[in-house]
Amino acid sequence: MLPRVLKTQIGNSKMSHEAHDPADSAEEKGTGVVSNEPVSPETKARARPAKKAVKQAVRQITTPEEAQQVADTMLDAAAEVKERDVREEAPAEAEPAQAIQEAAVSTSGTEKASATLLTAAQQVAGSTGETREALEQALQAVLNPEQRGEHDPELEQQRFFLREAILARMKPYQKLDVRLFLMINHLPHTRLTNLIMSAFTIAFNGGLAWFVGLFGAMLLNRRRHRRAFLQIAPPLWVATLIVEYPIKYYFRRRRPFIDIVQAITVGRKPGSYSFPSGHSAAAFAGAWLLTRRYPALVPLWFVVAALVAFSRIYLGVHYPGDVVSGSLIGTVLAEAMRRVIDAGDDCD
Repeated sequence: MLPRVLKTQIGNSKMSHEAHDPADSAEEKGTGVVSNEPVSPETKARARPAKKAVKQAVRQITTPEEAQQVADTMLDAAAEVKERDVREEAPAEAEPAQAIQEAAVSTSGTEKASATLLTAAQQVAGSTGETREALEQALQAVLNPEQRGEHDPELEQQRFFLREAILARMKPYQKLDVRLFLMINHLPHTRLTNLIMSAFTIAFNGGLAWFVGLFGAMLLNRRRHRRAFLQIAPPLWVATLIVEYPIKYYFRRRRPFIDIVQAITVGRKPGSYSFPSGHSAAAFAGAWLLTRRYPALVPLWFVVAALVAFSRIYLGVHYPGDVVSGSLIGTVLAEAMRRVIDAGDDCD
């Protein structure tokens, strides 16, 4: 059962489309962070009230003590709750942004901040597809404008107080992970750097770039590269599938709801599947396997893999711990699959 504070009763009435705020237009220009999944204008408009509600809620925090009170309320309420519990008990027929807006309207002071952010986390956990993506983008725009290459002095102090309050409740290794995330994620974001990092992310989704490169090389010179394709592609494919499905599914089923609350508050995209990083696993699995066939290009393979892993932090999708774990798991699985496949070939 969920704590009472999470059981926000949400009406079934549909949200009215509000007039577009000029301030939103300015914010949405940003620097073109194309790492986000595409969202239709209609879905983005339906998420806009959530963005405004969270802004109003965070504005209530004026001191470190108030921020700590908000953090304590949220983390205590989310403790011992699994994400799947929240997802299963969240009203599926409700408009998520409306629920967040109602939480902000029905409370005041620091209670407004904790109730609104908790409801936002609840609605993210209970949403899927484009609706969830729009909510995550709206929340990041308020709580992590640095992700968009923007400077928002209006809530800068409140965000700092809230992040520090959340960090104060974390274990040392979690605190280090988040601070490293913020350090990398808050590096300068320009349209060019976002495009470059997004290109790495898109190209290496599921290790696609490795497969395309191997297949292209085989087409250009079948005699020279066919064996490399046959030795690298199968173990890479199997290793990637293992990470993307059973491993990620295992950890998602056990993912604490508090992870969603913390991610939203520090400005990381919660994501449906976080640990481990599938992109990093595929990137390092491919790099490791390529070293066996093309040892002269070892530095290139691992520089590319490192850039893929870095892009996941830079674009606000993963903590460094997710990336390092994914890289190690992908490498180990790729080598294990390679040995199994090679052993089978030897038996033949």
